[in-house]
Amino acid sequence: MRPSLLVCSLLIASAMPARADWTVTSQRDRLTDKDRKTASLPAARPDHGVTARLVISCLEDRLVGGLILAIETSAVFTRGRMGLRFRVDEQEPEARFMPVNAHGTGMEQWADPDDLRGARRLRVELQPARSPNLFYDFDLTGVDKALAAVPCTRTRS
Repeated sequence: MRPSLLVCSLLIASAMPARADWTVTSQRDRLTDKDRKTASLPAARPDHGVTARLVISCLEDRLVGGLILAIETSAVFTRGRMGLRFRVDEQEPEARFMPVNAHGTGMEQWADPDDLRGARRLRVELQPARSPNLFYDFDLTGVDKALAAVPCTRTRS
């Protein structure tokens, strides 16, 4: 391969977005002896040195069971509520003001995971109380397979 062709190939490859890399994990629930699966996807890049990932899991409950979408980060936020804005593909952005999760690292149940079916891109902005806003971009390629990999019965309406 000629050096100029190699350089052009490398420049084109580096300009292309990274392919989504969903990871499905299984963990044994010691109380019920059932396997619980989760699917996770890292953001394309960190913001202000803070990494993030989407996590899809199942809440098993007779009244409000179903898939849960969470965003987890490598930062610990102030307890309480935090702003979050998100946009799926080219839909209108939506805003939420939700409690920070119990670990202080993110938020849960801010969107219905089923709304991601068939989507290609998710952009999320976290608005912590005492630090700069954090922006994350997720390539949702393979989201339908990831959702199917987390078995869950929806009992909430």
